[in-house]
Amino acid sequence: MRATRCLGAAICLILSACGASRNDAAADACGKAIADKLAGKSFSLDHADMARGAKAESGDVLDIASTIVFDKGLSTEYSQTFDCRVRFEAGKAPGVIGMQFNWNKNDLKKASQ
Repeated sequence: MRATRCLGAAICLILSACGASRNDAAADACGKAIADKLAGKSFSLDHADMARGAKAESGDVLDIASTIVFDKGLSTEYSQTFDCRVRFEAGKAPGVIGMQFNWNKNDLKKASQ
């Protein structure tokens, strides 16, 4: 009985570690895609928030919703949310299959003033 409990606990720990690394890989893929799209722009991402908020959409797709901060620390600083979908395929690096920036027009007006 005791061995079964230990084995069950070990399996849970291993699965949670795998999930965390999968979330981190998805967050990395989204971060790279955002950096590519916003080359030359000043922005900041919270990798830990992205990985923590990753949710399984299906067996091979994770959905990440988080916040991006533009011009962090400047008087023009503003933030927006985004959604990023990442697909995992055997033998391949995770790939971004969808990216959506959820722009808020009120925040954009403040930033342009």
